[in-house]
Amino acid sequence: MIIRQLISHQSPRAWWSRLSVTAIVIALFFAYDFDKPRIANAQNPETEITGKIINGTHGGNVPADTEVLLLAIDLVNNQIIEEASTLADENGIFRFNNVVHRSGVNFRVVANTGTHTPTVDMQLVENWQAVELTIYDETTSLEQITIKSYVLMVPTINAREREAGVLSVINLNNAGDRVWIPDLKNPNLTGLDLFRFNLPLGYKDLSVESELPPGNILDIATGFAMTNPIPPGDATILISYIVPYEGDGFDFTLKLPYGATQIRMLLTDEAGFIKADKLDPTEPVTVADSIFNAVEGGNFSVNERISISFTGMPQPTPLQTISEFLNSRTYVYVLVGTLGLALLALLSYAIFRSQRKPKGHRDNNEIDRRMEIIKEIATLDEQYENHNTDETEYKKRRNELKQKAIATHEPSSLENPIINGEPSKDSDE
Repeated sequence: MIIRQLISHQSPRAWWSRLSVTAIVIALFFAYDFDKPRIANAQNPETEITGKIINGTHGGNVPADTEVLLLAIDLVNNQIIEEASTLADENGIFRFNNVVHRSGVNFRVVANTGTHTPTVDMQLVENWQAVELTIYDETTSLEQITIKSYVLMVPTINAREREAGVLSVINLNNAGDRVWIPDLKNPNLTGLDLFRFNLPLGYKDLSVESELPPGNILDIATGFAMTNPIPPGDATILISYIVPYEGDGFDFTLKLPYGATQIRMLLTDEAGFIKADKLDPTEPVTVADSIFNAVEGGNFSVNERISISFTGMPQPTPLQTISEFLNSRTYVYVLVGTLGLALLALLSYAIFRSQRKPKGHRDNNEIDRRMEIIKEIATLDEQYENHNTDETEYKKRRNELKQKAIATHEPSSLENPIINGEPSKDSDE
């Protein structure tokens, strides 16, 4: 078994493929039970299957006429085919006759009891005349479910994208004698009524695999929830996802709604540091040829929380940072914004300069305009004295020019005799 930690500068697709492969190997490392029976390869020559349905709940009964299915698992064509169906009798006994063995085909027996359908793979059974299918009464309570161990590790890091690949292997136990099944028909059902796990903020590309019977994965505000039935006994869940991080790491508050017997966090020593308020550093853990720094703790109560910080994580190189900046086209917005600010500054300066012209310059312009008006009044007076203009028109025009001259606010020695006094037509006569 070889597990290699990666601080990757590869493309996200290639990196995620490596993470998926690593997830499978690590799941085997942490979750495999060496006491479980191996799958038998030898073909069973028996042509009859006889078994019994039992109820594992204290005081529980086996429903009358429970359907039992015989399925053929075609390993060559990757298909599942229904071979036969029968009903159990009042004692829960069922039987399949004339079972035909075929190369590359395994058989599975299923109790079709609704949401939870217990199964037995016949290649694991030595005696085909004593098959047992255990059913359980249902419950919606999660009180009997606990977490035996929760292992979170960061085996892959994409420094270029600042993304950490996270794997969690969770071993759970249902200590009761009923199968947990959520009441999905309840209109008041909330995430608190489902088997749930919280994840770091901003997680993406979530993948969940488990040994539990089939169910659905539901997104909730802080992570995900599962609708898979949880029968009595142990089961393993494998979770993988990606966490983007800013700066040199990320923080994560792990919530334990079901408590936990053991919590362990792992991070390769060259990839940073782990700090948690209720977990203590332990000896490094060697997984194949990779060394992981570890923190762990135990005996956590229901609804307890653990604050975890991952710091000192790998950063992109300066060249990668520049490349990302150019590839993201952010520089276009920066350049446009800079030019816009420069043009705005030039325009503001021009307006400011136009409003601050020297006073002497403004005075000279006003004197020139006033002198032009005075000349025009003098010409008009001369025309009137020579009887070349109508008196009414003359007075109207002269008053207009007079008002313009006054508007310049510039006194002149010529104002009184020219503007205020009107000449008489009889003065020359």
